[in-house]
Amino acid sequence: MCLIHCIALPLLIVFLPFVSKSFVQGEVFHQLLLGGVLLTSILALVSGCKTHSKWHIFSFGISGLVILSIAAFFGYDLLGESGETILTIIGSLIVAFSHLKNIKACKQAKCCSSTA
Repeated sequence: MCLIHCIALPLLIVFLPFVSKSFVQGEVFHQLLLGGVLLTSILALVSGCKTHSKWHIFSFGISGLVILSIAAFFGYDLLGESGETILTIIGSLIVAFSHLKNIKACKQAKCCSSTA
């Protein structure tokens, strides 16, 4: 898996701009990326919360995902380009923070359960 990651990542970085300009234009590309973010984030948050039972972390992460979704689908029309960018950054920071809290809570739960 590591070998595939090490080979694929540089190729992906090189070809991603071409892919984004070729078959998917503008906002549609961002919305497709959001689909991947939603799927992986929800799975990670649910999995983590099943481990540590701190569902407020899940709620916080979901609020960030909702903000990202609003920015992707309605941000430009409601707030303009700058507003959409700011909303996206806020949502991203909330999601990132919730993932960090989720990871920390999982590590603590595993640490505590292994010593008990």
